[in-house]
Amino acid sequence: MEWFPEATAAEAQAVRNLLRRYPVMRRTVSALSQLPNLTEKQNDVQQTYQLKIRNIELAVNLIMDEEVKNMIEYRFIKGHPRKAAVNRFRLITDRSVDRKIREGISSIANTLKLMGEI
Repeated sequence: MEWFPEATAAEAQAVRNLLRRYPVMRRTVSALSQLPNLTEKQNDVQQTYQLKIRNIELAVNLIMDEEVKNMIEYRFIKGHPRKAAVNRFRLITDRSVDRKIREGISSIANTLKLMGEI
């Protein structure tokens, strides 16, 4: 019996896709906030993206392992490609970087599932 249900593989993949879109969502919110008058659709997009951004940032901050958190922030929040992440964390193997990123995505997926985001 589980207190809180864990995220499935499909939900983890959805979170990975959401994390990949994170930099675009941030830029979109920033660009929309510069406009003086927003249409109804622009306002809806801005509010939806702001909520998703806040939830993602909260879930990332709740990752317990600092090394995993740093990798997730570097790879997805700052928007660097996998190759750059492997180079930055070169003291460990590329497979270990991938494993730790999967752990971080799993943690984020569990948090977002608990909050009802996914």
